[in-house]
Order: sequence, then C-alpha cells, then structure tokens
Amino acid sequence: MFKILILAYVIGQDPIETQQTFRMGQTFDTMEQCKAELLLQTRGNGTYDVLWDFVNKGEFQWDWLMAGCKNDKTGEEFSIEPSYPKGKPDELIGLEFKKNYQDI
Repeated sequence: MFKILILAYVIGQDPIETQQTFRMGQTFDTMEQCKAELLLQTRGNGTYDVLWDFVNKGEFQWDWLMAGCKNDKTGEEFSIEPSYPKGKPDELIGLEFKKNYQDI
C-alpha cells in the first residue's frame, strides 16, 4: 500500500518550528498509481493537483516543502520538491529539508 505524504509549514512563520507531515487519505496498490496521482497536473499552470488541493483546503496558510509516495512495508519512496520559479520565500533561504516519513 502506497500513500501520499506532504511536508509543509505555516506560511510566514519559522518553517523549522511549524513543519508538519500530512498524509493524504487515498492509498494506492502500486508506486506507479501513487506517482500518477501525485504528479497529475490538470490546471494548465504547472501546479500539481494534489498540492494545489492541499494548499487550497488549508486556506493558503500552509505551503509544501516536499511531497512523495511511500510504502511502509517495503520502504520504497519517491519524492518531489517545489522549484520556486519566482525565488525561494525569504523564510526558506539557507534551509534544506529531508524527508522524514517515519510513523505517518
């Protein structure tokens, strides 16, 4: 079973102190199915649908730092990070985040 996980922080606040991992409700039988859902882009603006939905449902208070698919039984993982075409937000400059998907 694969699940989608999103590491996010509260916009405008310290990303180290406010970072939290969210698990999306849907699960997938294969990594290919999980990746297809994670990477789906139907908005025509280069935005991943799952991440747009996450940010929108969070009333634009959260921004994602990393997202991925994980299978707890096999340890298999796949992850993506935002590209920041307009530049990294000030609160993220100089910071690097590593996936920490244990016990989610």
